[in-house]
Amino acid sequence: MASYPIGFRVAQAVGISGAAWLAGNIAALSTITTPALVKSQKEDNPPIGLLAKQWRNVYENGKSKNQPVAVGVTSAFIYLAWSVRSGSPLFQKAPISRSVLFSAAAALTMSIVPFTFVAMSGTNNKLLEKSESTKEASDADTVDLVERWTTLNQIRGLLPLIGALCGMLGTLL
Repeated sequence: MASYPIGFRVAQAVGISGAAWLAGNIAALSTITTPALVKSQKEDNPPIGLLAKQWRNVYENGKSKNQPVAVGVTSAFIYLAWSVRSGSPLFQKAPISRSVLFSAAAALTMSIVPFTFVAMSGTNNKLLEKSESTKEASDADTVDLVERWTTLNQIRGLLPLIGALCGMLGTLL
């Protein structure tokens, strides 16, 4: 392992630490941020519609910051998978294909995007609609939507975490 080029080592560091950071960032939204928003909604009786607007700000900040990180991390893992493919100078026989592990890490990290579209878009769209609505309505269904989003987001946070673990395993082999 000592003979790996510096670019390869940098890609390992970026891939593994980036995927772990991304997982933690996503998880923090579901374990700290949205529960605090819901608690405030239930206890402090803020103006109607405030919860949806606060959620929208959290959503937009996460979307703008996490997507570029996911692309960078995925790129690092793709480079690693390509570098250790069969027939490459860095290829080594291992019980599990390192190229497959790095490819899995890339796919898992980037899978937050299709997961968002497939599993979360309905909830996201309803909350975004509520955040832009001028109608005065009960916030009970908004709380339910934010709690549903929180659960789905917790699941989404596991994807780059598993990706980081695949990347670590590929590095340790």
